[in-house]
Amino acid sequence: MQQRWRLIVGWALVAVAAVFIVLGWVGVSGTPEVARQLSYLASGGLGGLVAAVVGVGLLISDDLRTERSRLGRIEATLLDVRERVSSESAPARRRRSAG
Repeated sequence: MQQRWRLIVGWALVAVAAVFIVLGWVGVSGTPEVARQLSYLASGGLGGLVAAVVGVGLLISDDLRTERSRLGRIEATLLDVRERVSSESAPARRRRSAG
């Protein structure tokens, strides 16, 4: 859970953004005066946009971290295979060069 905080907080922020945007839209749609609509647009629209951008940024960050970890494991496995292949082929090369 501690390692996946970006994922949890990212999805929470995306949900909060959706709530902000819906509440802003409800406020704007129920108010005929443009001056009052601007306050709903500023709080709901911009607040929702900021929460969405930060949430998606955290989700992308978590995804990149997971991929980097996965690539590190693949690289370690490939290096291990390379080391084993080169250590097993070394005696065969010595036998060929001696014979």
